[in-house]
Amino acid sequence: MNEYIKKPYYVDLSVTPFCNLKCPFCSAGAAGRMNDSKKAPFTLSKLEDIFNQLDENDVMRVSLEGGEPFTRSDIIDVLNLADKHNFWYMINTNATLITEELAKKISKTNVDKLCISIDGPEKIHDLSRGSVGSFNKMKEAVGYLNKYNVSMDGIITLTNINIDYLFETLELIKNMGISNVAIMLLASVGKAFCNKHSVEVNYNDWKKVYLKLTDLKKEDKLPVNVNIVPTGEATHPWMLYLPLHEEHREDDLKLLLSPSAISTINNNRFACTAGTDNFAIDGYGNVYGCSLMYTEKDLIAGNVYENSITDIWNNSSIFKKLREIEIDDVKGDCAECEFLSVCRGGCRVCSYAVSKDLYSSDVRCPKCERSL
Repeated sequence: MNEYIKKPYYVDLSVTPFCNLKCPFCSAGAAGRMNDSKKAPFTLSKLEDIFNQLDENDVMRVSLEGGEPFTRSDIIDVLNLADKHNFWYMINTNATLITEELAKKISKTNVDKLCISIDGPEKIHDLSRGSVGSFNKMKEAVGYLNKYNVSMDGIITLTNINIDYLFETLELIKNMGISNVAIMLLASVGKAFCNKHSVEVNYNDWKKVYLKLTDLKKEDKLPVNVNIVPTGEATHPWMLYLPLHEEHREDDLKLLLSPSAISTINNNRFACTAGTDNFAIDGYGNVYGCSLMYTEKDLIAGNVYENSITDIWNNSSIFKKLREIEIDDVKGDCAECEFLSVCRGGCRVCSYAVSKDLYSSDVRCPKCERSL
């Protein structure tokens, strides 16, 4: 890799590791409040220190996450702190803790938008979120946020639990007054790895749904604006490219692919910007290449209680490795695959969760499954 290290563009920051729900697919492995941690959640003074360091590194975008950010009683103070800094920020939330009073206070901050998890109609959403009543609390919060003109996107994490209800969910979200939806394809890490037999989507089921989505998009019949967010940053991710290739419909690829897909990585790199364009900080101060790595402790690049962000970014051995790995070094079925130079090898942490090797094949891909 070039000796020049560019500055990070965006950061995922978990303002707390704690969550009030029990999603069986949580990539962060978020849990209820624990009594043995002296570092979590961050104090306001520590968050101010982190925000200052993000400014020093010219970070442009920050996603405030968890756990669940609104488990913090001082969350408005956190947003008021963020308002003083140069980056723009958004919040990922299950929205179950947002009252009308809180929605009004949020409307007075500079938050760009709230990304609300909406995984299906009531019973399916509650099952997905591991808590009966979570749908109605979320729906009530969306009403309050609409009342105070807070910008929102819907987020659907697609799993085996809700895939049959996807199109119904899109209509439901439209009726809630939300016009933009991101469909997040499941990363088999954290709880999703432990529960993959019950939450992971079968490739053929996904293909059927994806082809229907592209058809509806071409016919301008989707009820909301939809982007699909795969794991990784490939311009031709296997989970989108392969179903279209099999039907000779490759030209449909850009119809639904998230704008976050980029092509700035050189042609021999894995399609992964973890530790190169971005990084993530978990609720205990551990720094990783991306937030999908939170449960893989061997991938900790440093800790903000021990080193500066600049030092970690410039000198971490983990980040150095992430910046140097190339698809020529991939192991397993991907090494012989005709599509390797197209899909660029799939998600590195999903591969690592299985093999503990950043160079291994992404065995979620059916091209791997067919040879097992």
